[in-house]
Amino acid sequence: MKDTWMKKGLVVSVILLFLGVTVAPSINFTVVKASNDNDLVEVTTQACGIKGFGDATVKLTRQQYQNLEQYLVDFRSRLNKTSTREEAVPIFKEAVVELNKYGLLPKGMSVKQAQRLATGPYQNTKLLKCLEKLSNKSENLSLLEGNAFCLIYGEAESYTYFQGPVSKVIFYVACILDYILIKHTHLLNSLIGVGLIFLELFLFYFSMLLFLLSDSLRNFPYIGGIIYYGDLTQTSNKEHHYSPAEGSIWTIGAFGIRHWNGSFYGNLPFTLTIQRTTYYPGVNGFTGLRLSSDSSEIYFGSALRVKIGSEIPT
Repeated sequence: MKDTWMKKGLVVSVILLFLGVTVAPSINFTVVKASNDNDLVEVTTQACGIKGFGDATVKLTRQQYQNLEQYLVDFRSRLNKTSTREEAVPIFKEAVVELNKYGLLPKGMSVKQAQRLATGPYQNTKLLKCLEKLSNKSENLSLLEGNAFCLIYGEAESYTYFQGPVSKVIFYVACILDYILIKHTHLLNSLIGVGLIFLELFLFYFSMLLFLLSDSLRNFPYIGGIIYYGDLTQTSNKEHHYSPAEGSIWTIGAFGIRHWNGSFYGNLPFTLTIQRTTYYPGVNGFTGLRLSSDSSEIYFGSALRVKIGSEIPT
């Protein structure tokens, strides 16, 4: 009888030993994982202006994240030293390669696809050259107050919203409306040399619309996304509360280098209103990559039209 109890006790001890061996590592693993998670920074990359690719979310160590942040600081510094689009394109492509090292390309997207997305899948080199020559010879195109067919890099601090991709039809109408608004505004300010000014502006928009209808875009139902800067919220008491976007934007395109810092609003046509909030579009036809974490958000790529202002849109 005593031997029987001893055998049973031995069996129970062996079972408990196995349970201890199997359970203990699981508990330790959970504790270690939780501890490590506190030291990780979650970064998400999104493909903008295109469909078919999922967001990529990666957890980086603090050191990896600091290295990535430093690279982006150097990236912006190098862009500030460029004077032509040809100088900026390799920097954009290199940034894609760097993001790939961290696993930060959108799901299903290769390095070449991401590079093409960021440098402009719709950009037409010949048309860009024509627009650059036109803008260099004409001071009147400064009325556009922005840029076109450009590379863009931005740092968003607040009140910056992304939408897309959008239909080409919407962009056609936006171009026409943008032209009409510029024409109307200038007529109120001056009647001198109106014919020449409007001819040059018409040539610009006609070139843009002609490009959108060309073979390079025939198979694309969408034309990138929209970035909104700032918003207007109407309270229940019908009070208006304006909130400008905070951050910085750098562009290089048909009208040279143009950039904005601090507080600003989007100045393109077609505001977006959802419930009691109106959003102001500042970039049309955006294709590129958007990186966000708890502490920062940056985006870079190409855009067909950029128009930003410090004043509240009317």
